[in-house]
Amino acid sequence: MTTKELSEEIYKRYGAVTRARGYFLYTKKGVRLTDMFLEDGRAILGWQAGSAFTHMKNILSRGLTGSFRTEEAFRLKKALSTLLKKEVNFYAFSDKKSALTASLSFSKDNSAVWKAFNKDIDYSSFEAVILSPPLSWTNSVFLLAVDKNICMEKCENLKQLPGEIKLPFALETAITRGIYDYLAEEKIRQEKDWFIYDTFLNKYFTRKGCHLIPKIPRDKYDEFVLYCLDKHIIINPSFEGQSFVPYKVDKGNFSAIKNSPFEF
Repeated sequence: MTTKELSEEIYKRYGAVTRARGYFLYTKKGVRLTDMFLEDGRAILGWQAGSAFTHMKNILSRGLTGSFRTEEAFRLKKALSTLLKKEVNFYAFSDKKSALTASLSFSKDNSAVWKAFNKDIDYSSFEAVILSPPLSWTNSVFLLAVDKNICMEKCENLKQLPGEIKLPFALETAITRGIYDYLAEEKIRQEKDWFIYDTFLNKYFTRKGCHLIPKIPRDKYDEFVLYCLDKHIIINPSFEGQSFVPYKVDKGNFSAIKNSPFEF
């Protein structure tokens, strides 16, 4: 199932989404949906997380929307270096394929895709890392962070990578703030905040931290997505994707899938 098809199924059942807050979507028909899809993980901090939007508005109010140079790129570079615990340069792309191609051009054997709250991987050991910003409304932005030393070796005369884009300054500001908001939450959120939902979810998912990998067979997965939606829960519509444990929501939101289980 595609994201567009999931959106249509939500609309058919519950009407238009009128509000998104925390880990919930509120619909025209007065139904609250627990969101475990979270825009494929981009809304991992919640739909109104942190202060990124406020920072973006501040930049817009100052008229910084042109092609001239500001300090924002430097700040985003610093934020990514802090996140990955090494000095990096970054490049922006509007699609993941271009970011992946660029990543492999820097390092075929030592590239990775960053995942939020994945403490089992030392991302500082990779030469190139692809990141989706932890903001729900940046689904057309993919960042590539490359070890500064690798850039010096391979980019001395390279002005622009194929598919590379220039981010608007206001968006750079929002992404920078989003990364720092994420770093603050990374210090707070722990295993205890996720395993408390295992009683409800472990029949259907293998959990690794807050990441959920489906146990449902591929040929049953679309049916399971709709089953969850009927129980007011949104999961990743793609079998290949992951869903996420929502942070500190009431466990009662999952009682329906426990009391009336999906059989497979």
